[in-house]
Amino acid sequence: MQLNHQKIRDLSRVKCWLLDMDGTITLGEELLPGADRFFRSIHGSEYIFLTNNSSHSAGHYINRMRKLGIPTDRKQMLTSTDALAMYLKQLCHEQSEILVFPVGTADFESELETAGISLVKKREQALDYVVLGFDTSLTYEKLDIACDYIRSGIPYLAANPDYVCPMPGNKVLPDCGAIIAFMETCTGKKPDKVIGKPDTAMVDMIRANRGYRPDEIAMVGDRIYTDMAVAKKAGILCIAVLSGEATAEEIEASQVEPDYIFTDVGELSDTLSICRQAASAGGSD
Repeated sequence: MQLNHQKIRDLSRVKCWLLDMDGTITLGEELLPGADRFFRSIHGSEYIFLTNNSSHSAGHYINRMRKLGIPTDRKQMLTSTDALAMYLKQLCHEQSEILVFPVGTADFESELETAGISLVKKREQALDYVVLGFDTSLTYEKLDIACDYIRSGIPYLAANPDYVCPMPGNKVLPDCGAIIAFMETCTGKKPDKVIGKPDTAMVDMIRANRGYRPDEIAMVGDRIYTDMAVAKKAGILCIAVLSGEATAEEIEASQVEPDYIFTDVGELSDTLSICRQAASAGGSD
């Protein structure tokens, strides 16, 4: 890949890599090709996993990455559930208790409770919000109760907009976006806010806590409407990989224009090596 001076400067400036997981670094419980090489290539820089997958706890993902040989701690894992809890606290900061009806997994519920959010599991209770996550334990009863609350006027929030979660063998699981579509159909109401990417809440949290400038941050991901869109909205470097959901043709046909498109993070790693060599040589092409 031939790189001009501006491209070299852009990649060489990155101090913090924001990484999608499913379809970008991992597929199921395995690393995607080139991922281990990528982490070696960014040694010395900070990396943070930004996942829209609200079906598991942050601890689950930390353990997954450690088992795959990627050193990861709590500061390197930010989930859409984290961002949802933060948003609820901002909305209800004057309340002594925040009451929500959750449509999500046990991990989703536990993460909300750990963050100080109180859960309501029954019908016709006092309630502030219905909250939707990627619920692999979904039951009709949960949908029915949530629908009743929303139709009665209770606002609802969603952790992430992903329609599907990619799985090995070119399979997918219905994700939170599919549950949002169900709720919109049966209530006639859209969520008040969808928190995960492309909403910039997670990027904003990182910038506020760690002090990076926008030009020092890159988002690497495989989805047009989440990973690439959030990078553009946040004004950070946008790097697309073709190892997950989006194809090159879909990206070209979209309204989102990534700064870079790579086959996978292995190719990104190779390009970073070229950039370093060019920078060491004085920035020649």
